[in-house]
Amino acid sequence: MIKKIFVLSLLVISVQSMAQKIIDKAIVKTQTEIVFPENPGGPGGGPGGPGEGDRVMMGAGMGGLDLSSTIYFKGDMTKIESTSDFGNNITITDLKNKKTTTLMEMMGKKIGFYSTDADDKAMKARQDSIRAVRTDSLKQLGINIAPPAAPEIVYLNETKKIAGYNCKKAIIKTRNRQGEVNESTVWYCPDFKMAEGFTMNAGGGMGRAMMGGLNGLDQVNGFPMEYEMQRSNGMKIHMVVTKLQTDVTIDEKTFDIPKGYDIKPMSEMQGPGGGGRVMIRAGEN
Repeated sequence: MIKKIFVLSLLVISVQSMAQKIIDKAIVKTQTEIVFPENPGGPGGGPGGPGEGDRVMMGAGMGGLDLSSTIYFKGDMTKIESTSDFGNNITITDLKNKKTTTLMEMMGKKIGFYSTDADDKAMKARQDSIRAVRTDSLKQLGINIAPPAAPEIVYLNETKKIAGYNCKKAIIKTRNRQGEVNESTVWYCPDFKMAEGFTMNAGGGMGRAMMGGLNGLDQVNGFPMEYEMQRSNGMKIHMVVTKLQTDVTIDEKTFDIPKGYDIKPMSEMQGPGGGGRVMIRAGEN
């Protein structure tokens, strides 16, 4: 009897997967609210350990940020236009050529940087090295830091409509290196997923670091229409899709790099020690 139920469950999952549509072009509008922690670099730290992942880009005295974004997705190309009180950003990701260009308009300046797949791998290697040094230092103090566990996704029967789409609720459970469990709520549309290359995080890996990307979000069985999370350092993020168009024509020129920006390699924009932090000096010419 148990074997029959197991086989039936696998059959249901298989049928659902076959029915799920893969979207290769879309325009997605989102609204994101970010509440920054009072002490971003203080004890407790982010999911990777004390102090890790807690540095966020913000202005002095800024306690929160409202971010409006429009995402254009077509094949190997993704463009994200974001607007906030902090400034206007454009991120263009070329999956085919493995290149991401980030453009920023702030403090009366129009600057940008680009990174390649090799740059992203080098940045990850530096972050892994820093993490290893921190872990070793803690071990010498008698504090053992366990490797982060894979996220657990719990699907619930609750439903609601978001931007005209019927969505279901899921809880993503993550465990940090201190063993603390964090739960994040996700509302997803099970009818479709975006094709490979789509991202909702401006700036790729760097954007995820800045905005506290939710681990496991890409593993949800559908497209995330809304999510709410809180990091262990007190940083809160709430994102909701306000409009989604999948039957849409997107001109190739949409992904052209706009003129008027001073664009440099990411390596020239990073501060001392790298690590993915971009330095912006108001006095630069």
